Amino acid sequence: MKQKFGLILIVFLLAVSCSRGSVAVDGERIPEAPDYALPSAWFGGTAEEGRAYDVFYIVPTCVFDWKDSTEAVCHYMDPEKPEHRAAVDKPLRLAKGIFADEANFFAPYYRQITIESWTENDNIIEKRFDVAYEDIAAAFHYYLDRLNKGRPFILAGHSQGGKAVIELLKREMNDSLYRRMIAAYPLGYPVYETDVSPYLVSASDADDTGVFITFNSVSAPDRLPDLLSGSRAAINPLNWRTDTLTAPAELHLGTVFIASDGSIESEQAHTISAHIDAGTRALVISGVDPASYYTPSLSKLFPPGNYHVVELNFFYRNLQQNVKCRAASYFARGAAPSPSAVKMPHAIRTTAQ
Repeated sequence: MKQKFGLILIVFLLAVSCSRGSVAVDGERIPEAPDYALPSAWFGGTAEEGRAYDVFYIVPTCVFDWKDSTEAVCHYMDPEKPEHRAAVDKPLRLAKGIFADEANFFAPYYRQITIESWTENDNIIEKRFDVAYEDIAAAFHYYLDRLNKGRPFILAGHSQGGKAVIELLKREMNDSLYRRMIAAYPLGYPVYETDVSPYLVSASDADDTGVFITFNSVSAPDRLPDLLSGSRAAINPLNWRTDTLTAPAELHLGTVFIASDGSIESEQAHTISAHIDAGTRALVISGVDPASYYTPSLSKLFPPGNYHVVELNFFYRNLQQNVKCRAASYFARGAAPSPSAVKMPHAIRTTAQ
């Protein structure tokens, strides 16, 4: 009897062990949610003495579909999986170099949806993204409640992270919180006409605050895939204008590529010029070879001439400078304007261009 009970117990424990880390929901295997009270759920996550503002950053899509211990295909990052963390840590170090040169950097690990998920129809993308957003919203509120300590902050993300920033502005923002937001950078993702919120105010120059900054980089307008098309706003990170004036390479402060440990491997300035296409709002880049930045494994999403994967590298120094510029502007003004105050000047500047 004891032997039989022991065998049953072993089988039960093995079953629990094999299924730990993911559960079946509507036929999909979904990893367990992170616990943001644990330091291990964060890349960074501590404030440094003397730094006056924070960056809350959401990493882009870096994980492909994979099989869990049951051999079921999983369409979400497992935040506890070492190889998944390794996949996102390099992009996180890139972002930290851009956004947190003088700021505290808080970036949650989350159950991002996989690269293959973005090739599905909109209904599947949104259903899966609900899981990712559940984590992002939980991390954001934990950050505000326990880590932020009332400091002004910047929201930033790229690609899937850019989508998450847009949703945070739509779903989690309020007037009191907005007054502490220096700016939002939902980079590499379109802001649609249907994305309606008093806190979604597009940037019109280099130092306005309480605004969002976005662009999608291509060699030609037809290189913009459907997934990234339809944005109602874009800004040129070389001249910080929203019109179609070409910014010359003299304004390009530096393309930066980093090693896995975050150290700079290469840097080159004054090589890229860019303008915004009037029809698509795509940021059209000249001065680089499209073939050099084409990734065949991502061909279903990004055709040759689409620079989505490397656009933070291309504009590393311009973005780094702009974060500091907007922060300085915020502190010089004393606070970000209210939503009603920021809309009218923005509308006047846009009309005048």
